[in-house]
Amino acid sequence: MIKTPAILLSGFLVAVSVAFAGGEPPRTGIAPPTRIPMPTAPTPAGEPVATASVPREVRRAVVADAARRFKVIESSVVITAAERLNWNDGSLGCPEPGMNYSQALVPGYRIIAKTVEGSLTYHTDTNGHALTCATPLHQGEHGGPNTAPKPVEPRTEPPPARTAPDR
Repeated sequence: MIKTPAILLSGFLVAVSVAFAGGEPPRTGIAPPTRIPMPTAPTPAGEPVATASVPREVRRAVVADAARRFKVIESSVVITAAERLNWNDGSLGCPEPGMNYSQALVPGYRIIAKTVEGSLTYHTDTNGHALTCATPLHQGEHGGPNTAPKPVEPRTEPPPARTAPDR
């Protein structure tokens, strides 16, 4: 009795090897499995807070970075919204491939900085470390912080003409 299952198994293996010998898998009428995308960590929900309650060093870091990215003076950057939240790890919600991050909850903020050139969403800790996961959003474009619009280009408009004052 033991020989019968062994013979059936060996017959099956021979049939499979013959089917694959041609280089093509056998046609079964069933679609091959699709690759399942890697899950992304959900963005934690935040609690809206007044921008004045965000620590000064965090606000300064956000304003300085936004001014540098948009090539404007710092006084033209406005923080329009802030949320207090706990990031899931040291990446502050913006993990980069191949990097290792602390695996602990990190208290911080999600802050939106706007200029006449566009807006950026920043992820920060409470010590003034600020980063942005996305490229700038141009004025008038809609989408979340991870929307990837066209890169920001410097203005090419000529400066306004100056005239001499009337005497």
